[in-house]
Amino acid sequence: MLYPTIFLISLSILTYEIIFMRIFSITQWHHFAYLVMSIALLGFGASGSFISLFQNRLKKAFSIYYFVFAYLFSLSLPLGFWMSQKIPFDPFLIVWDKRQYLYLLAYYLILFIPFFFGATCIGLAFSKYPGKISQIYFYNLLGSGAGAFTSVWLLYLLHPLRILYVISGSALLAAAFSFPLKGEGKKEREITLPWLHTSLLPVLIVLLLLGTTGLLYTVPLRLRISQYKGLSIALNLPHAEIVQETHGPLGLIDVVKSPAIRYAPGLSLKYTQAPPPQLGLYIDASEAGAMTHFKEDLSDLQYLDYISSALAYHVRSPDKVLILGAGGGTDVLTALYHQSGQIHAVELNRQIVDLVNGPFKDFTRGIYTLPQVQVKIAEARSYVESTSDAYDLIQVTLLDAFSASSAGVYALNESYIYTVEAFKKYLERLTPNGILSITRWIKLPPRDNLKVFATAVQALEEIGTPEIPRHLILIRSWATATLLVSLLPFSGEEIARVKEFCRTRLFDTVYFPGITEADDNKYNQLPSPHHYHGVQKILFGDRQKFYQDYLFNIKPATDNQPYFFHFFKWKALPTLIASMGREWIPFIEWGYIILIAALIQSIPVSLILIILPLLRLPTSSTWGIYKLRVFIYFGCLGLGFLFLEMVYIQKFILFLANPIYAISVIIFSFLFFSGLGSFYSKKFSRPSLPILAMVGISLVYFLTLKFIFQYFMAYGSGVRIAITILLVAPLAFFMGMPFPIGLSKVSLKAPELIPWAWGINGYASVISSILATTLAISWGFHVVIGLALLLYLIALKMI
Repeated sequence: MLYPTIFLISLSILTYEIIFMRIFSITQWHHFAYLVMSIALLGFGASGSFISLFQNRLKKAFSIYYFVFAYLFSLSLPLGFWMSQKIPFDPFLIVWDKRQYLYLLAYYLILFIPFFFGATCIGLAFSKYPGKISQIYFYNLLGSGAGAFTSVWLLYLLHPLRILYVISGSALLAAAFSFPLKGEGKKEREITLPWLHTSLLPVLIVLLLLGTTGLLYTVPLRLRISQYKGLSIALNLPHAEIVQETHGPLGLIDVVKSPAIRYAPGLSLKYTQAPPPQLGLYIDASEAGAMTHFKEDLSDLQYLDYISSALAYHVRSPDKVLILGAGGGTDVLTALYHQSGQIHAVELNRQIVDLVNGPFKDFTRGIYTLPQVQVKIAEARSYVESTSDAYDLIQVTLLDAFSASSAGVYALNESYIYTVEAFKKYLERLTPNGILSITRWIKLPPRDNLKVFATAVQALEEIGTPEIPRHLILIRSWATATLLVSLLPFSGEEIARVKEFCRTRLFDTVYFPGITEADDNKYNQLPSPHHYHGVQKILFGDRQKFYQDYLFNIKPATDNQPYFFHFFKWKALPTLIASMGREWIPFIEWGYIILIAALIQSIPVSLILIILPLLRLPTSSTWGIYKLRVFIYFGCLGLGFLFLEMVYIQKFILFLANPIYAISVIIFSFLFFSGLGSFYSKKFSRPSLPILAMVGISLVYFLTLKFIFQYFMAYGSGVRIAITILLVAPLAFFMGMPFPIGLSKVSLKAPELIPWAWGINGYASVISSILATTLAISWGFHVVIGLALLLYLIALKMI
């Protein structure tokens, strides 16, 4: 029963990893998912070191130890999570409270245990059966690929906490299959535990597994959500309560009721009436807008005319409006208030639309069912790429929370709606008199709004727009800023409407054609008109020098580097610490700092645990050279494989128009076809041909993938998923061969090095999962792909 247990354990490991990443997104923020990946792969690496140190004893009683580790794996899944939630770790306190470092270490150790037990089972199988490496690796990858789809399927059906019980059950099933293993001899078990040959053995095992199942389902699991997340804050409001909760792959959605909830970003201080009652929307415990009480009287929506995003309706009178990221419907209501005749509302998460139209239809009047409103369930950029409609107004809504945005927790988010290429597509979908409207939060020092402005300028340049300064308008309230971009130059009459709109609402004009410094910083006064000065340098100064010298990264994002929310610059760190103190870190660019911290701590731990087994391995000069070649070979494979996989996940988010589809389809395709490659790898005695084939395919994709995406973008999701699988299949097939070929060659020359090679591959993967994102943020996807191919070519010369 070796292969079924390998399949189930691999499925459970990957499903657990993905579900735990979802749980981290809820309890902390999504960037902590990189810690989960690091911990998981560290478990794989540590298992290799452990087996290296004790391989003789482990192989001698293989079936006993295999069963024990499989059983402990199933037991540790829910217990590990339960114990981790008891640790008072708060990452935002880490710069003040030194105990948080100890809590973080405890977090690592506890969450590390399930991955260690599961990976040890797989590593033991490699070590015990060197002649079956390709088959074992096939079932390992097949199970992992199945785990990618299983996790998404389960997220539709169950709350993430309930899924932990299901995963534990599948791991228990693997433990049940694992003892006694088919083909294991009687003598082996007698060596260690002769009493196991009694007739009571099957009964004891059944009772053990049933008892464990009962125990695990009594473990109380709950989410310990950070006190700084929007949901925690909202539940402290007067009479606050969660009135609805729903779950799915795109997030855990909570609807909160409280008389104190008010959602009107940047509402003018001139507006003195109370907005209608609202229900707060929270996705993964972060603020995601609101649902507003609406009957039929449009005058109830007057407050929506006093926010900065209403500007476009005063400059021109758009009839056909596209709302990108409709959420609970605030911007749809704005369009209804201003008498727009056709409103296309694009929302990625169907569950939000179902809430508005279903349980809260009476509260919202079911705005998504109104005749002038058409709902499009799609990712915003993908919809714009695929539609042929033209709009008088395209509005990119403000759905992220101010606190999360200010703290930089989205720094690792790849966002294809704020790239230069995206802006060009928006402009292509405008009518000749159309307007693109984008609203972002105000931050100090300025970041988002200058970057949006710079992106618009570059997009206008690339489509050949003459007199670019005449096509832009930027205003700001006390909390938000709205940018208007037009294909036609703004007229003098339209500029006068902008000034009047701002004057009556106490908003500041940051830029309009002909603006002077005296026109800014009148109402929401800052020590200096920073936004005005930045815009002027982007339009009329040495733009590249301004980008280089500015305290934050405000250079426009592109599809090759779609990290709009990454503003951090290392060279600015001394200045920021000197002026604001180290306490600024959790509230400025926390997402990127967490990524770097995870990378820094993973490298020394990985190196120590790789070197440790060397103390027990042969030490002759010949062996030293061979061990170095093994180290380089499997290290390069670990780095290169994850580099390519993670870049393709991020690149295909745009093509598949759904991050969950991209993650599940790409991971499944990579692992399944890599498994097939492993299965057929015995036909190759050296990895040369597979690596060269993989490099050739990657170069072809580098030249053609952009055009393939453009051609098939308008097709349905089923076609795009099929195209994705067809594209990944040949690349992954050859990527699955070098690892088992290398292990097979090691098994012939030095079989005792097999678990060490397994550990090296795991440790390299620990680093690569984080390093790939770091490099992509700094230099783009193309550089990461190039480095991955270089690593494979280096490996080519090692074995």
